Amino acid sequence: MTNCNTEIAKVLFEKLEQQVTEMMSGDLDSIAAMEIQILGFIWELGRLWLSWRLNRMGEEQAAEVPCECGGKAKYVRMRGAMILSLFGRIPFKRRYYLCPDCHRGQYPLDAKLGYKPGQMTPQLLSIAGWVGAQLPFRRAAELLKATCGISLSENSVRKATQRIGEEVEHQEKDWQEESEDIAALRAQDLAPAEKAPERLYGSLDGVLVPVEKEWRELKIGSWYVEKAAPGASKPKAAEIGYYCNIGEAKKLGPLFWATGYRRWASRARELIFVADAAVWIWNLVSDYFPRAVQIVDWFHAVEYIAPIANAALGEGSDKARVWRDQVRDDLWEGRFDQVLAAFQQWVDHPQAGLAAQRAFTYYTNNRERMRYPYFRAKGYRIGSGVVESACKQIGTQRLKVAGARWSETGARRTAKARAALLSNQWTTVTSRLGAVALAA
Repeated sequence: MTNCNTEIAKVLFEKLEQQVTEMMSGDLDSIAAMEIQILGFIWELGRLWLSWRLNRMGEEQAAEVPCECGGKAKYVRMRGAMILSLFGRIPFKRRYYLCPDCHRGQYPLDAKLGYKPGQMTPQLLSIAGWVGAQLPFRRAAELLKATCGISLSENSVRKATQRIGEEVEHQEKDWQEESEDIAALRAQDLAPAEKAPERLYGSLDGVLVPVEKEWRELKIGSWYVEKAAPGASKPKAAEIGYYCNIGEAKKLGPLFWATGYRRWASRARELIFVADAAVWIWNLVSDYFPRAVQIVDWFHAVEYIAPIANAALGEGSDKARVWRDQVRDDLWEGRFDQVLAAFQQWVDHPQAGLAAQRAFTYYTNNRERMRYPYFRAKGYRIGSGVVESACKQIGTQRLKVAGARWSETGARRTAKARAALLSNQWTTVTSRLGAVALAA
């Protein structure tokens, strides 16, 4: 196909070379000037061709077409329309039909192409949403204008991005329905074992985002496996998939199960969850995947140690450093009773007591999730960096930009659009889309 397109381009250029050259103006010895003018010519050619093609399709309609009432709608006249494409606003005309029986009007070309006048094409919608999922909507609109010559309002970019997030919601609903279907569950249970992953990781976390004049928690989950690149000494997280929702943990539960079902979590030979010690996380894991190995993220665990050392022995002192390092070593090597004893000795200390009691309770409640020598021996990851990265990329970098205030629906759908992008699911989601109406 590439060779064919190249030959066609050569023929067209040979025929149009003189006309194109005459259209060019200014200093054509400047590469910048040539690029700008050639690009403008290509975009204008695309706009003209698309308009011509749509007009031609609009004329290629029968004298009558079937109506929903069972009768026949008759051709009345040509009517104008406009659609916004990658090449800008495209005006065209197509046939309008009216049924003499039920008086219902219709535009068969609109239905055939899956759009309504005044809408963005699916391809433009995908590009606008892609940029809007990564940047504040105003900056996204400016970037589209500067790089592609596409003029969209800030609100149109917002609408495109959130339309894609809405499509993610539709997809997730389909997943949930499938994951609750008895026949589908039975089929997965009976499928050959080699279809299931050897070792599958999951993780959950949350980040506060500004929603309707308050801060709400955006809960984010991830699934991934480990793969070693050629020549690499250690495997890295791979095939990462993210999902998210705003609100209470129970709202995330069905999606948590559905995404796990799609990753064959219940059939994985080893299922490991790594996360911080938030109660809602481990409640969900225990409810939906009770056989999973549960691991408290190492870096969250050791955060409790330094505040005690600093308060009890003096911040920055040698004694504080030695005590902190010893407790960390004890935890790393599995000397858990020594760790608890080290905390307990400071429980009554006037400055360190509160931090020591908090650490003692935290470690006691999560003892089974802190068996780090065992986890290391099994080769398990003990860090939750994958989902923490998602919290930064989805919550902090996109939803918590300066001055941002979201409706719950807008925040949720923008987050879901960005999660789809980070999960390499953009093409899958956008292939389900129709056009979307413009915004002012």
